[in-house]
Amino acid sequence: MSFDYGRVVYDDKERFGKWVASQVEQEGSWGDYYALGVEKEGRVTAGVVINNYNMSNATVHIAIAEPNRMIIPLFKAVCDYAFNVCKLKRITGLVPTNEPDTIKFDKHLGFVEEFVMKDGAPNADMMVLVLWPKNCRWLQES
Repeated sequence: MSFDYGRVVYDDKERFGKWVASQVEQEGSWGDYYALGVEKEGRVTAGVVINNYNMSNATVHIAIAEPNRMIIPLFKAVCDYAFNVCKLKRITGLVPTNEPDTIKFDKHLGFVEEFVMKDGAPNADMMVLVLWPKNCRWLQES
């Protein structure tokens, strides 16, 4: 039996940027950003936006509509881009503390809690999570 989980798409940043924005309720522009995602039968099932680059760090926004095995190659591609292509020292995720499932998922990916911003999100605090390349199990071995 064969399963079609979709494919990772690297070259359609506008499409995935819009989709992720709709999923995470991003109302403004991403600014300078890169986006990639998973597509199955023409539908977006997951996407990631990387923005707010400053030569050392960038912010990562993850949205998943259909969890499946394609999340692994998608996140490997995100880490490769962030750490090997952009040479970032870290990537940062911001998650409202009233979203415990998202925090748990991000920690499963390898992010660790750095600190909590009091009243950093509407009706909640904001947890700042960081992933360091030295702790990233998703980077390809040389």
